Amino acid sequence: MRQAVASEGCFASLRAAVGDLGRVGIVRAALLTAGLALTGCAHHWQGREAIHPQPNRPYSQAVRVGPTYYFAGKIGVTDSTRALTTGRTAAETRNILEAFRALFTELGMSPADVVQATVYLADINDYDEMNRVYGEFFPTAPPARETVAVSGIVSGARVEISFIAVKHGRR
Repeated sequence: MRQAVASEGCFASLRAAVGDLGRVGIVRAALLTAGLALTGCAHHWQGREAIHPQPNRPYSQAVRVGPTYYFAGKIGVTDSTRALTTGRTAAETRNILEAFRALFTELGMSPADVVQATVYLADINDYDEMNRVYGEFFPTAPPARETVAVSGIVSGARVEISFIAVKHGRR
């Protein structure tokens, strides 16, 4: 009973905080609420840590709240030049997933720790191309995922992916 009360309290606070964010904001808020409900609200809000805050940009690559990591969306840019990967959707998807793999490794995690993914596509007709590469990254036990077609992605990218992962005590 206590867990349910804590989660409902978090949900009410979150509902008040997010206001009218539109469809994507509501999905992200629901995912955050679900993550908080899984492990207890109060503990998570107290242990918030920004992972690699971006200089001159108002976001972090990830935020850790307890054992849960909320990874910002990535597009297929190279780390050295910040230019989009040449090629189509498959090349961008591969670049994104390899950048996440490097970040997971740095944090003592792996793709197996991912529990939720959100994929944004500039063109839904690129779904099969993205899905083929995505399937190589998660060959077994893939995380829950939604894929959404959007009217545009920053910098003209064709794909953006974000993750929620839970770091288990095994590492």
